[in-house]
Amino acid sequence: MHKELPYDKKDPISIENYAKGLLNKSLRNLYGKDLENAYSGKGKLGQLVEFLYFGYKPNSNPEPDFPEAGVELKTTPIKKNSKGLVSKERLVFNIIDFNEEYKYTFRESSFWKKNSLLLLLFYLYENDKIDIDYIFKIARLWRFPLTDLKIIKDDWITIVSKIKSGKAHEISEGDTLYLGACTKGSTAAKSKRTQPFSNKKAQQRAFSLKSKYLNFIISKSLKGDYNLTKLDNEYLQFLEDDSDVFKEPKTGYGNLFDDHEAIIKDISDYKKGQTFEDVIIEKFSKYYGYSEQQLIDHFKLEINLRAKNKNYVFAKSILGINKDKIEEFEKAEIELKTIKLEATGTLKESMSFAQIKYKEIINEVWEESYWYNKLTKRFFFVVFQKDEKNIARLKKVMFWTMSTKDLEIAEKFWKHTKTNIQNGNYDNFWKLKDHKICHVRPKGVNAKDLMETPQGTLEKKKCYWLNSRYILKQISK
Repeated sequence: MHKELPYDKKDPISIENYAKGLLNKSLRNLYGKDLENAYSGKGKLGQLVEFLYFGYKPNSNPEPDFPEAGVELKTTPIKKNSKGLVSKERLVFNIIDFNEEYKYTFRESSFWKKNSLLLLLFYLYENDKIDIDYIFKIARLWRFPLTDLKIIKDDWITIVSKIKSGKAHEISEGDTLYLGACTKGSTAAKSKRTQPFSNKKAQQRAFSLKSKYLNFIISKSLKGDYNLTKLDNEYLQFLEDDSDVFKEPKTGYGNLFDDHEAIIKDISDYKKGQTFEDVIIEKFSKYYGYSEQQLIDHFKLEINLRAKNKNYVFAKSILGINKDKIEEFEKAEIELKTIKLEATGTLKESMSFAQIKYKEIINEVWEESYWYNKLTKRFFFVVFQKDEKNIARLKKVMFWTMSTKDLEIAEKFWKHTKTNIQNGNYDNFWKLKDHKICHVRPKGVNAKDLMETPQGTLEKKKCYWLNSRYILKQISK
């Protein structure tokens, strides 16, 4: 612990400059044998950074870690993949107190009071190293750009609205776009918490930033852009209410990724009271009733009606996106799924997902499993329906996340699937005819498309499916 702090604890820039002394170093590089008394080997890298490097004792106070500067310190891992350095996991913030959070405005909330200005330390996670040997790659201050803050504020309102409705036990990460409410602690009774407007106990949750959102911060930093969003009068006005219209463009990231483009170019693109999802649905509603060919003609698209990506191309055109990817959808990990109804309103096709990796599922736990992470995401359904001439026309669009009640059924399905694979039973999975929301069935190139099992045998590749009857019920609500 430092006797005299080597930075000005009242000055965010001084704290950031001092943090940069960690770059390209590990804690072992800095402290060597001094770590022996502080290191427990239990993965408490963030606490060691706070205590050893910044000279204060880790705590769970509602104020930021540097209260006089209003700065909260967050230490989070990145990893290498084929695209370079990306976020390894979501960034978890403070625990949500269901009995208190609903009493405040966003500006007065526990989330905003603690996390309005972040000092982010990204370190490189490597499988063969322990945490005191991880190298720090990025150290920067971060304040959310207004275009992002609008969505984050709406996300917070969505979470608090569930608390006010006595539905804290039904909160899901898929309810929101950038700011999530992730589970914190085990699913056992000891991690359940009381809520103010219901007798049902709710799983303990914490505010979090989604992993894909962090990738934009990482990319901005690696490109050398450490500019900090200004806390000016317009920013403060936005925190107070949603009635503001800005005269000057309030851009967020610019062109961070060559293949990404944002739908919302300026905070004034919102009408009073609109959310991001409201804007999207409004844009699509103008084209309800259009056939696929009419969409091609209207937007002058050079695409074949048989192209697999045609509906994503339609979506980009309607949203005014010229580049390959929709920035907000990428940050929020929104998955676009196309649904095609028959003229009678029936749905023939179930919805397929990834192949079940036999050798991986047996080592998964539910809340870290592929299936849980997929079903707790936000989906964007684009629904077409055939007319009497068998021409598919755009019927509706909607955002969707699986309810907590249905997620419980999906968990039973996953456990049944996992147990069967552990036991070498590859013939008795849930089937479509069981009408239990999910089922397993083959999805290989052909009968010879096989995958190795934990037993060392080869079995047909199978994948996760959501039943057509279930999907039809969801889009009919």
